[in-house]
Amino acid sequence: MLKNIGQMRKPLFSTSYFRKVASRCQCGVVEIPQKNLSPKQKFTHTVLLPKTSFPLRVNAAKRVESDNYIYETCKFAELYQWQREHLRGPEFVLHDGPPYANGKLHMGHAINKILKDITIRQKLLQGFRIHYVPGWDCHGLPIELKAITEENEIVKSDPLEIRSKAREIVKKAINDQLEAFKAWGVMANWNECYFTLNIDYIKNQLNQFLILYNKGLIYRDLKPIFWSPSSRTALAEAELEYNPQHVSKSVILGLHIVQSPNLQVPAEAASDKIKALVWTTTPWTLPANQAVCFNPSISYCLGKIEGFDGQIYLLAEECVAAVEMKLGKQLQILKTFSGELLKNVQYCHPVNVNKQLPFLPGSHVTSEIGTGLVHTAPAHGPDDFVIALQHQIPLVNLVDENGCYTVEAGTDLEGLSVLKEGNTKVLEKLKSHIIHLENYVHSYPCDWRTKQPVIVKASYQWFIDTDALKAKALELLKDITVYPSQPQSHSALISQIEKRPYWCISRQRIWGAPIPVLYKKMDGTPVVSRALIDHYNKLLEENGADFWWVLPKEKIAPDYLLEDHGISSSDVEKGKDILDIWFDSGLSWSYVLGNEKVADMYLEGVDQYTGWFQSSLMISVGLRGKTPYKSLFVHGFAVDEKGHKMSKSIGNVIDPEEIRKGKGGKDVKKKSAFGTDTLRWWVASHASQVDNVPVSQSIMEASSAEVHKIRIVLRFLLGALSDYSSSNDSHSFRNFFSLDLWMLDKLRKFETEIFESYNLYQYKRVCKIITNFITNEVSAIYCHITKDRLYCRKKDDVYRQSCQFVIKNILETVSRGVAPVLPYLIEEVYLHYPCKAVEQFFYSKSHPKIPEHWHFPDAVSRVETALKAKAVIDKMSSCNTLQLSAIVTGSGNEFLNLKELADHNELNELLQVSHSEVMEGTSALQIKIEPTSGKLCVRCRQYTSQFEDKLCHRCEEVLKEVAL
Repeated sequence: MLKNIGQMRKPLFSTSYFRKVASRCQCGVVEIPQKNLSPKQKFTHTVLLPKTSFPLRVNAAKRVESDNYIYETCKFAELYQWQREHLRGPEFVLHDGPPYANGKLHMGHAINKILKDITIRQKLLQGFRIHYVPGWDCHGLPIELKAITEENEIVKSDPLEIRSKAREIVKKAINDQLEAFKAWGVMANWNECYFTLNIDYIKNQLNQFLILYNKGLIYRDLKPIFWSPSSRTALAEAELEYNPQHVSKSVILGLHIVQSPNLQVPAEAASDKIKALVWTTTPWTLPANQAVCFNPSISYCLGKIEGFDGQIYLLAEECVAAVEMKLGKQLQILKTFSGELLKNVQYCHPVNVNKQLPFLPGSHVTSEIGTGLVHTAPAHGPDDFVIALQHQIPLVNLVDENGCYTVEAGTDLEGLSVLKEGNTKVLEKLKSHIIHLENYVHSYPCDWRTKQPVIVKASYQWFIDTDALKAKALELLKDITVYPSQPQSHSALISQIEKRPYWCISRQRIWGAPIPVLYKKMDGTPVVSRALIDHYNKLLEENGADFWWVLPKEKIAPDYLLEDHGISSSDVEKGKDILDIWFDSGLSWSYVLGNEKVADMYLEGVDQYTGWFQSSLMISVGLRGKTPYKSLFVHGFAVDEKGHKMSKSIGNVIDPEEIRKGKGGKDVKKKSAFGTDTLRWWVASHASQVDNVPVSQSIMEASSAEVHKIRIVLRFLLGALSDYSSSNDSHSFRNFFSLDLWMLDKLRKFETEIFESYNLYQYKRVCKIITNFITNEVSAIYCHITKDRLYCRKKDDVYRQSCQFVIKNILETVSRGVAPVLPYLIEEVYLHYPCKAVEQFFYSKSHPKIPEHWHFPDAVSRVETALKAKAVIDKMSSCNTLQLSAIVTGSGNEFLNLKELADHNELNELLQVSHSEVMEGTSALQIKIEPTSGKLCVRCRQYTSQFEDKLCHRCEEVLKEVAL
């Protein structure tokens, strides 16, 4: 019914006329010269047009200047500390996931920081006392690589030089990012942030490391881990990204079986003729082969392959069809049998044929892909490693930290890259065993920093025992709320934790916090104690974060601290590993919140399911047996308008500061500065969900247009209040028109709906509610219909003042709804607000809620009936409806509603006609319209005068008190 109401009559005065007279306006009425005036102009100065100095628009060239002025004038920088000191409401804790202090900001930063600010600002408006401490993640390989290659200098051999340059890079990045975050309006005390490179932060880190170590939750072991040859360090799962188009060499090998005691094979299948078919996509691991795994519950078979000289092959029965397809040949099955019979089978090593190795059972073996027989190299796979532990098989590691074969792999392989020429060489060596070779396209892990493939290799590393923490963590996650609320939201984090075998927290790099461990030279046993950690903390304070690299071993490990271990300084050596940055940031809750406090919310991108959400949870469960957060708010990634992920290599990266400040250059569009509020509106209206977030010039222009629509309406509301006194706030509702009560009722519903959406962090819905409400109920209906009342009644007319009372509440309620998203706009509005205390800013005043008793169902019913009738009139009429008279016929409640409006002289205003009559009928609403007999009033421009070029009776009464 209400969808057609947007097509309203023309305003009483044209936009150009309003701008002309408003520019000269010094008070509530317009002053113009009185000589040679037309009848219309003669009375113009008696019309109470809106008056405000609030600008209709801000020129793009001055938008940044305007934002800076508002930031300073409205004391944005002081707001966080002000609310900490003055508010006494319940505390809302949003713990900041630290952005990486490395280079320029991107749209993902804008999404994250602005969503956080919207969240804490809306909580602040609801009376919460905000706890939000921004931080930065300052260590890690990307920064170290920049330090090494900066200005083409090679400083790899000097740890202190690397650390010095890395520190400079971090300092610059933090300064640049911090200034942008402030400009985006993010509310925080920017003088009290946390940084993972600070002395106090590292001290806390070393202390918590010791606690976890003493609990047995941190340990050192030789295990297969993800290793990046390009970065020369171990990696955690969170530091990987997967290339779905990676090409590997896929090979099916035939391995000679030398012993099969449980198999009663056909006569032609003598043991020296049987070959086990194994399949692998990592031929470079074959020199480290130590077993072939089978699944006892799978059915296997022996068979001949057409054209293969009578050789007999062993494979899973369900894999026969797939193997036939690869080979393009038929396989004749001679015998099938249970996998149980493969126990005690032995075969020849593929490279060292003199070495006999066992078949071993493994539940990880399936017949879904491959041959049902799995080549097993315990140094290069987690499943293989488990098999080795179960059967006490030693790990054979033939690969160094550069991803090259060691001398133990053989002189012909030594020094060759396992992912390149080494892989090719192995295939050459195994040529006689190869049954099939092809390129295999599949998803493969890569180092997320260098984008190069990684390998799995055994290495001594430090681990967090996630197996010991999983059950407790998964139980605690049941009480965690995830926003947006979707079925997959909870399961995403749960599945990541369930499948994580262990967490490697050591890195073989320089730029980071040292793992505070000494090793006995004799056997490599770690030496850790409370006395040593306390000593390291003292050295940190005295010598800075480089102490581990600056000081000699004798000062780091003095003899008197090693006496309890029965050793001296000469018996130990310092560890060379640093802590994983996920351990760095995963402890941030401990540093910022302390041991007891739990954050109400963590708010990060969906990628943090494998990163910070998980690392923080595991460490918190390990240290104190509870989660670090009560809820999670998860958002998506920024993508271009084609849906492509933004990447420097593609060239589609957009700098949020260019959106805010403009790009410059000759292209006019590229010069456009959208300003902070447009950037924030884009985030709120697009990014509060886990889906990808599109960004483009056209999308930003649309966001800018939506912000401008809000600005136009707020400007009108300000102007309408230019002569309003707050002493009129004590109106009795009996002096209100039904439309006024309808609007107050709508305001109550608007406030309820919008803050319900805020509380569910549905900011996209918030923006939609704001836009619809301002465009329809506020602008197209209330403001439009009440213009005559505002402009043409007496200044102190009770019905005009009731309208202003409603407008004041519209302005304040809409401002409360808009302010978390558009704080610059609302503070600018408040600078021009005539109904405020002197030197008062929007966020530093109290904002009472709409009273619950603003519930007027009878008035709502009357107005909805009138609006329904008005929609019909608008559709029937092609001219200004003020020139029309309307006869409205209705039945039942429709008649009663319209009759009451007519009796109270409200119906003409609502229908926007000069005259109306209401008649009771026998059927639904019917309307007849005809030209009015009234003449155009030269003052109010309504067809309510009895004579041409004369005043209507209402205007005559008004002008008795106005000097012409």
